[in-house]
Amino acid sequence: MKRYTGKTATAIIPYSNDQILLIKRDTIPFKGYWALPGGRADPGETIEQTIVREVKEETGLDVEVVRVIGEYVEQGIKDGVEYEYYPTCFVVKPVGGDIKKQEGEIQEIALFSLKALPSPLAFEHDKMVQDYLQTL
Repeated sequence: MKRYTGKTATAIIPYSNDQILLIKRDTIPFKGYWALPGGRADPGETIEQTIVREVKEETGLDVEVVRVIGEYVEQGIKDGVEYEYYPTCFVVKPVGGDIKKQEGEIQEIALFSLKALPSPLAFEHDKMVQDYLQTL
């Protein structure tokens, strides 16, 4: 069985007080789920550097970290793949670039109202968004 593990980062990217940017991945174990942008840390990279790089790669946006929402645990088995991730969820703000999905890894990218999010979001991303809403 293939196994994915490690430190990851996710980003809540607010657009106004009512919308956030979500992506739909084309990769296992996230395939088919709407999720927050993000990914695994590269060796020698801080988790803050990870989220800035991942958001740029996946969405085309340059971002600055605003604050941390929290640290989470995502683990289980999906589509024959065992996963054990330890994501840190950040709120980030766009400071440049245009929204453009990463080819090959991202199926779709869209803004969603916080009142009409797709359900369920991938893994602990529902919890991350709920924790974010508590800070508004």
